[in-house]
Amino acid sequence: MALSLVGCALKEQQSAKVYGRYVPERKDDFAWENEYAAFRMYGAALKPENPSNGVDLWLKNSPALVVDTMYGRELKDHRPYHINYDGNLDCYKVAHTCGAGGLVVLTADGENYRTWIGGPYDRYEILEQTPDRFVFRLEYDSLLVAGQILRESLTITAEAGQLQNKAEVVLELTQSYHLSPITFHLLVGGGIYLHDTVDYYMTIPEVGYVFYEEDALSDKQAAQMNYEYNGSTSQGRIQISVKTPGATLTDIVDGNLVAVRPYQLGDTLTYYFGATWSEWHN
Repeated sequence: MALSLVGCALKEQQSAKVYGRYVPERKDDFAWENEYAAFRMYGAALKPENPSNGVDLWLKNSPALVVDTMYGRELKDHRPYHINYDGNLDCYKVAHTCGAGGLVVLTADGENYRTWIGGPYDRYEILEQTPDRFVFRLEYDSLLVAGQILRESLTITAEAGQLQNKAEVVLELTQSYHLSPITFHLLVGGGIYLHDTVDYYMTIPEVGYVFYEEDALSDKQAAQMNYEYNGSTSQGRIQISVKTPGATLTDIVDGNLVAVRPYQLGDTLTYYFGATWSEWHN
């Protein structure tokens, strides 16, 4: 019976199309993937490096699961995952930005907007994990927005066969640096950081959709590492999309392509984000 159960577990793991986990061996990362792309978000152990609550993107050229392979290659084999060895690659730079579909919070003063980006998550919880579906929640205790400290609760659902992840966001006021909490107009949704130059982008305001495409080696360090390893100056192109139903602003703000809508503290806002690579094949 024990052998049969082990066999069933191995078969389920091998047939999984969606996967994710907490990664304590890499400074509290939280990583997940489906057939089309892998993603990660940064945890508390990375705070000295000033990370954001943005989304990092890992490219994969097939449906095979790669998260554990890439971490093992980087941490155990000391082969940087910024180099494309065998069809998967971490070449996307997040720094302190919303990254590839992360949360964007804007405050509005007339037609002028300011973007607020948070730091790493404080807690995580895995809510559901099957071969075809992975749901988890990240909690952020201190998102600074216009002199207010907000708590961010972010629930992400990744499913097999879906190009986009589902993100459900709740923001609540926890502290104010003012004598009394001020009121401010918030716009909240998903965003895409445009790096140094604006390549190709598209907006469809009617459905709250934004799309961005760039050279996969837009980061100079990743470009140099790949060139030194295999002499290549090209690793294809990245496509990233965000959809925020009901978005009232789909435009470039502070170097981010955003799809945001008016938001009241305590409400649940849902948006979708995802990415693909021109080198992907089935």
